Amino acid sequence: MKYDFDTVYNRKDTNSVKYKIHPRYPGINDLIPMWIADMDFKTAPEIVSALKGAADEGIFGYTELDGEYFDLLIEWNKKRFDFNVQREWIVPCEGVMFAIAATIRALSDVGDSVLILQPVYYPFANVINDNNRRLVVSELLSDEKRYTIDYEDVERKIIDNNVKLLLFCSPHNPVCRVWDKEEILRIAEICKKHRVIVISDEIHSDLVYKRHYPTASLSDEIAQNTVAVTSVTKTFNLAGIKGANLIIPNISIRNIIKKELKAVYSGGLEIMSSTATKAAYRYGEPWLSELIECLKDNIDFVINSFENTKISVIPPEGTYLLWLDCRALNMCEKELEEFFIRDCGVWMNSGYIFGKGGNGFMRMNIACLRKTLEEAVFRIKNKLKEKNDE
Repeated sequence: MKYDFDTVYNRKDTNSVKYKIHPRYPGINDLIPMWIADMDFKTAPEIVSALKGAADEGIFGYTELDGEYFDLLIEWNKKRFDFNVQREWIVPCEGVMFAIAATIRALSDVGDSVLILQPVYYPFANVINDNNRRLVVSELLSDEKRYTIDYEDVERKIIDNNVKLLLFCSPHNPVCRVWDKEEILRIAEICKKHRVIVISDEIHSDLVYKRHYPTASLSDEIAQNTVAVTSVTKTFNLAGIKGANLIIPNISIRNIIKKELKAVYSGGLEIMSSTATKAAYRYGEPWLSELIECLKDNIDFVINSFENTKISVIPPEGTYLLWLDCRALNMCEKELEEFFIRDCGVWMNSGYIFGKGGNGFMRMNIACLRKTLEEAVFRIKNKLKEKNDE
């Protein structure tokens, strides 16, 4: 490989959230952190070079986005997704959750209902509740290997609760689904029928192992009913450099959201964020291709390692966050969490935090060195064997 996904970097004592002391288990010092969604790989060297170049300028005054920023975003979407984004649709802002919160406030009133499909990224529920909207949940269906949308339940929930917005995760975190075109079409048509605007969080759209379809790319009518949010931060391990783009084809919706962003004095992107984004879209594709191959190898390793154990892996179609089915261990949520942290020394996200359908599952971040992954799996399998021998 041209790029390096094997070098160990010491991230302790760097104020890394991922490598902090566990707040509930402060006495355990050798935890392998596989919870929060950032990678243990350095970003593409071309991005680092661009950031160094900006730093070398030594002047960090107010900066406007240039035409190149928008052109590169448009080219990326056309090449990778065959999605013809128009420049006027693009509204840069500080971050994905910031964009989602602003969109919820702009397009609904206090007390209005917002629908999510659980289990799902847990800040979705938080951002709805924190903005005094009413949380409505439709639970995903599962056949043990693959999750699907319960369309009848979605439509019933929309009607019964007078839902105004659907907060849609595509690709879906944590169940690792990259929704098929037909699936997105069906959910989008239901929303359009009932005048429910779709907020489509597509931050994982580049980290996929099959084709991703942007929601707004499926038809002009669906585009007019969709607010998409994208970012390079997950793709290129730039979470510490804030930045996102709202893609809003509908001019009326776009103006309402722009007004909300103005009301909270949103400043758009600062110089380092815009520099990193442009470098990622201009130079980052070869690095991303090698990253995907590395992630696939790690995924295969974990799936093969847990064969014939009481842990099964939901086969992922996207993201670097594996969804582990641990229900056969017959542990309550506290017991399951303590088994992995106290007994195994592996820190993952407990499934229950992702809402309905999450109990008995764990989310594992496999965007790490193979040796780290091997050690984590070794620890877990050893403890599973000890439990079987008891």
